[in-house]
Amino acid sequence: MKIAVIHSIYKPHVRGGAEVVVSNIVSGLKKRGHDVFVVSIGYENITEEVDGTKVYRIKPFNLFNFLDINGQPVWKRLIWHIFDMFNDVQTWQLHKILAEEKPDMALTHSLMGLGFEIPALLKIMKIRNIHTIHDMQLIHPSGLLGEEDKMPLSTQMYSWLCRLLFGSPQAVVFPSLYMKEIYERLGFFKKSKSAVLGNPLPADAKFGIAKQETGKFTMAYVGQIEPYKGVVDLIKIVSGLAGDWELLIAGDGSAMREATKWSLDNPRVKLLGRLDAEELEQKIWSKADLLINPSKVQESFGLVVVEAYARGIPVLASSIGALKDLVKERETGWLFKSGDQLDLKRSIEFIMSNQDQIKVMKDNCVKEAEKFRLENYLNSMMQL
Repeated sequence: MKIAVIHSIYKPHVRGGAEVVVSNIVSGLKKRGHDVFVVSIGYENITEEVDGTKVYRIKPFNLFNFLDINGQPVWKRLIWHIFDMFNDVQTWQLHKILAEEKPDMALTHSLMGLGFEIPALLKIMKIRNIHTIHDMQLIHPSGLLGEEDKMPLSTQMYSWLCRLLFGSPQAVVFPSLYMKEIYERLGFFKKSKSAVLGNPLPADAKFGIAKQETGKFTMAYVGQIEPYKGVVDLIKIVSGLAGDWELLIAGDGSAMREATKWSLDNPRVKLLGRLDAEELEQKIWSKADLLINPSKVQESFGLVVVEAYARGIPVLASSIGALKDLVKERETGWLFKSGDQLDLKRSIEFIMSNQDQIKVMKDNCVKEAEKFRLENYLNSMMQL
């Protein structure tokens, strides 16, 4: 089968977990013998090969490139979003690519930056479409959501327009039941087949307990260094902990400067920057006793949680969004009240005082990660 994979960002550009998931899916489909090509954003209109896959880069026709959106002021973003939602120029560019390639099916993912007219284009061209939800991008332009029942009028209007533009693709994949319930409650995808498929691990993911005994309690955070991720609060909290411990932080983002400031006086907090898979294995998974996900926003899934599970590492996470379903209390980890710094500190202190529980959980974590193998994901997706 010839398959178009359409996603705003594709390697070497990476912003978050969605890019990792899309890369894993492309790799898995190619190994199954499918003819796969990718359409994403670039700084120029070019066609290139990335790891043996044809990638079409479309230069956005807008105020600025989506790849640079994080550094733009709010007023510019507002105008940009309006152009992005109704971007005939980019839709026409995609039309030319699809007309030339003639795919049997299109797998669409995050489309912000490419344009929200794409689902309608695929329908007109009679190309089967499975759309995968990665975040709250169709409900809130930031892709983040606090209390979804308290959306201001502007956000409600944005959500209504997205619902209208996307309509009902043949099938929609949600990474969690939590996400499915929110989108369906807001009236999205009424005529689409749907499935809940947790984001898959890469085909070459390692399974099994990786911990090398170091004699100290090692905590880890892996992800974006952004205010809404709660990582700066985590640094402040652990700085007051007693005992022999260290906190390893992998990632980068707009809050990196603040994170650095709060860790300067504590050599036990180590900022490692963005790490690739091999570096994560060496510097995080082989050392960590506990992964901490202190997110303050409704997470759609939490691939890093599953990555930790695969290496036998329990997780302490906020009881918010999909995390509260992904982490099984006292089986694969613990939950604390989101945004409650005192509860987070107490949870860490409890775990440090009861490290024997971690040893019991390790096998549970590896078994839980088995559910998220790429082969299982692709089997279920292709059944749609």
